[in-house]
Amino acid sequence: QNPLIYKNMVIAASQTEEAGLVAYDKKSGDIIWKTPKLTGSAGYVSPAIVKISGEDHLVMVSASSRDGSSKGAVSGFNPEKGTQLWSYEGWQCVIPVPNVTEIGNNQLFVTGGYRAGGALIQVEKNGSSYTVKEIMTSSKFGTHVHPAILYKGHLYGHCSNNEVQDGFVCMDLEGNIKWETGRKPG
Repeated sequence: QNPLIYKNMVIAASQTEEAGLVAYDKKSGDIIWKTPKLTGSAGYVSPAIVKISGEDHLVMVSASSRDGSSKGAVSGFNPEKGTQLWSYEGWQCVIPVPNVTEIGNNQLFVTGGYRAGGALIQVEKNGSSYTVKEIMTSSKFGTHVHPAILYKGHLYGHCSNNEVQDGFVCMDLEGNIKWETGRKPG
């Protein structure tokens, strides 16, 4: 995972019991804010900034536990204050690595390897609060390391790991697989 530079801050996902995300002043190193422990377990996803209703949201993906005792989440935070704005627990991955892909129109696509697949979610602002609605899920489109690439209404990704060998896959935003290379090339 990589730290995120945002305005005067360096934001790191420590994912510890004491702090889930921490924003440091990028010049002095002083702590500006920190969040409580994140839902779920530590993963490898880097914090990211996306636009929701024209506002910057800091998005973080946490892991579900291997034994099923805790769920991970895709969560949105106010990047200026570190306060949590919304959370979605409908998609689970024990080793999340790829960052979310911003689709536009307040939609985000999250994906992961090891049979986690992917989910398209819509975040909507309602007054001062937010709601999250699941648009689509796919058990077939699960990238292991890299985020999905959005191009002309389709998502592209390398969907192979130790368990699955689907190769490079193209999927539309309704969840329909258009093609996959499989092991040609592997």
